[in-house]
Amino acid sequence: MAKRPAKKIWIVVADASRARFLSPDHELGKLVAAGPADLVAPQSRQRPRELKSDRPGRGFSSARGGVRHSFEPAHDYQKLEKHRFMAQLAQALDDARGRGAYDELVLVAPRRSLGELRGMLSKRVQGSLREEVAKELSKVPTSQLSRRLGPAIGKRLSPPRLGRPSPAGG
Repeated sequence: MAKRPAKKIWIVVADASRARFLSPDHELGKLVAAGPADLVAPQSRQRPRELKSDRPGRGFSSARGGVRHSFEPAHDYQKLEKHRFMAQLAQALDDARGRGAYDELVLVAPRRSLGELRGMLSKRVQGSLREEVAKELSKVPTSQLSRRLGPAIGKRLSPPRLGRPSPAGG
């Protein structure tokens, strides 16, 4: 019987300004870099006043007295940058899925980023989505990630152990 090729699994660990692409290496027993280089958007970490240099406009009060107030900006520029980064990540995942770079996808991101990204994923990426983990692990070193993700995805990603009988006795 022909042996089926192993499924290519990507684990994407992201936050609002950085995404790492990893893959489990069963021979080495750890996570290794996979796919494109890390996506980084340093402007998402900047303060809003650094993203938009102009001060908001000013207007007169509708009541008498000539009191002037500054207007609130129409947009939160930091949130806009985070949204742009999530759109860039969704596009990178779609392009990689189209090339067949992975078969199954595991997303690890904070709850808010995960929710925003989920809405931007294409149908083919959503079809390959195997697991979502709502955790902030973007700053955790790669060497510690498999241990931190263990309860959530470790059992599903680890290869079967050879030489040991299965718990069912078969």
